[in-house]
Amino acid sequence: MRGRTGLSGWNIIMNFKSAILIYALLIILINPLYSQGELFSIFIIKNKSKVSLKVEIADSPSEREKGLMFRYSMPDDRGMLFVFENERNLAFWMKNTFIPLDIAYISARGLINEIYRMEPLDYSKVYTSKKPAKYALEVNAGWFKKNGIKPGMKMDFNGCLGK
Repeated sequence: MRGRTGLSGWNIIMNFKSAILIYALLIILINPLYSQGELFSIFIIKNKSKVSLKVEIADSPSEREKGLMFRYSMPDDRGMLFVFENERNLAFWMKNTFIPLDIAYISARGLINEIYRMEPLDYSKVYTSKKPAKYALEVNAGWFKKNGIKPGMKMDFNGCLGK
């Protein structure tokens, strides 16, 4: 008499659960969101109050080039602050960026000059600042509108620029 080969129903269920767990762990380890840089608190001064935001700082050429590429999500209260050596017209695009974003171009004095909505994976459009800017702040699309942030408002970098 031949014995049964293969897995019992219980073993199949346990192997399936193990496979799902391994898959979930791989997604977490592969997604760069979980290997993000240090977070800093910054504020946008709105009337007499402040709107806070936690940001990663991108202040080297390689950090600025990578930006938020290859990320599939970002918490609502997070963003990335791009810091440049001097004030100039800046240009960004959405190469390999899966998250819909808003970008604010900010002067060396900390004033928000302009805000644009950027569409994910849109290689055809370059978002160029009309005025010289030293900083660019990327957040989830709609964050500026939801928080009533408009051009002309001032940033409080809260000491994070000397990281």
